[in-house]
Amino acid sequence: MKARRLVPVPSTAAAPGLWARLQEMSDAPARSTRPHRAPQHRALQSRTLHLVRAFRDRVIARLGALGTDTEAALLALAVPIGILTALGVLAFYRGIALAHLLLLTYPAVWLPMAGLIVLRLAATGTAFALARVTMRSIGRGAEGLNVPDLQDAVRRRRGRVPPRPALGRTLASAITIGGGGSAGSEGPVVVMGAALASWLGRMFRYRADQLRVLVACGAAAGIAAAFNAPLAGAFFALEEILGTFTGGHFSPVVVAAVIAAVVSRGVFGAEPAFPIPGELGALSAWEIAVFIPALGVLCALMSTLFVRSYFRLEAVAQRGVIPAWALPWVGGVLVGSLILLTGGAVAGDSHFAAPLDLFGRLPWYTLLALAAAKILATSLTLNFGGSGGVFTPALFVGAATGGAFGAIVAAAFPSLGIDPALYSLAGMGALVAGSTGAPITGILLVFEMTHDFTLVMPLMLAVVVCKTVMRRYERDSLYSGWLRRRGRAVPTAHV
Repeated sequence: MKARRLVPVPSTAAAPGLWARLQEMSDAPARSTRPHRAPQHRALQSRTLHLVRAFRDRVIARLGALGTDTEAALLALAVPIGILTALGVLAFYRGIALAHLLLLTYPAVWLPMAGLIVLRLAATGTAFALARVTMRSIGRGAEGLNVPDLQDAVRRRRGRVPPRPALGRTLASAITIGGGGSAGSEGPVVVMGAALASWLGRMFRYRADQLRVLVACGAAAGIAAAFNAPLAGAFFALEEILGTFTGGHFSPVVVAAVIAAVVSRGVFGAEPAFPIPGELGALSAWEIAVFIPALGVLCALMSTLFVRSYFRLEAVAQRGVIPAWALPWVGGVLVGSLILLTGGAVAGDSHFAAPLDLFGRLPWYTLLALAAAKILATSLTLNFGGSGGVFTPALFVGAATGGAFGAIVAAAFPSLGIDPALYSLAGMGALVAGSTGAPITGILLVFEMTHDFTLVMPLMLAVVVCKTVMRRYERDSLYSGWLRRRGRAVPTAHV
């Protein structure tokens, strides 16, 4: 397409004849070429559109041949949803790497060591500002989409997920995480997969009830590809997006998750998303009966702190005390300072900043400080201009909290030979259950990362205790609280 020419508007003093001749000379080439190129261009566009529509109609006819078998029709689209979402996750991670390269790696080459502190603060603030502009420009003024938006789309908008805000959210999250902001990758990939599935379903004229299931298929594929965890992805979609575990929804969601995980493993390998210590012991029956319930109570308190801190800072950001244009820069300086103070542990520019074997060796007070810093950094990032998810930060906070509890127990009972890393794993599942309201997902995700059946019992007990205790202090999770504060219906799971 030819660039549009900018022709100056003539002033009143300009000679009309000269201006007319200049305008005629400027328009002459366009007039001479347009009659020859436009029909060819229109013909090519018409043929392309005809082929696309013919392919779509052929697929619709094949789907119609399935008759009233709704599950078969959903399975027919679950496979391409899984493949395309996994490829989208790959592109998303490439975007994070590119943002990190441009905002942090290249500038660091040209700065002395003294300038790296300023670079960290400036890079994080720049990432937040760019993320805010990206969401508003691509999303046409919207703040992008998140997991609660998908829950609302399934219940109120007949499964319609607008693609532009989803794309804006995904790009903004890549910039935020690449620039070091403390945010997770699960929210953007869930939104991306759900938007892709919704678009495909509408293009092939699926009904509203089918479209809702396809949105869940995209969400499951996103989690499965990002964390190499198809079971956790499938149950996250059923538990959080659909809110139902009926049999007709189960098969297509599982197929999409498995296909996405297979494609992801072909690209990233079969290793778990988080580094797990090579040799893990096992918790004794006495530890499970006594210490795991106590860990569940501690995780409930940390989950409550996470939820309340997040929404308190959201209220501060919306109060208008800080001008809207300054929010990303203030948030960037604060988050960058936390990153520097923690030695980069709470940064979001890697998938998981602190490995679990390190959590098993640090003192308890250091781990609790890291958990509190991660909560503050995540709340600042997501409310002061940045974009991303809360799932990965919840795993980090849970691992640090569990490690701190394990270190305390190990110091109090040195003869028991307690491994704090085991408590870190149990804490991860419990924090996910408490802060996001997804207990089954928390259990399955940790199990799929470790492939250790001995962890299932302590995980289940820690999750149940955490959820039960947290309800006495905080009725909302990070997802339901977002919906409730915007006057939208809060979903309740049903079987």
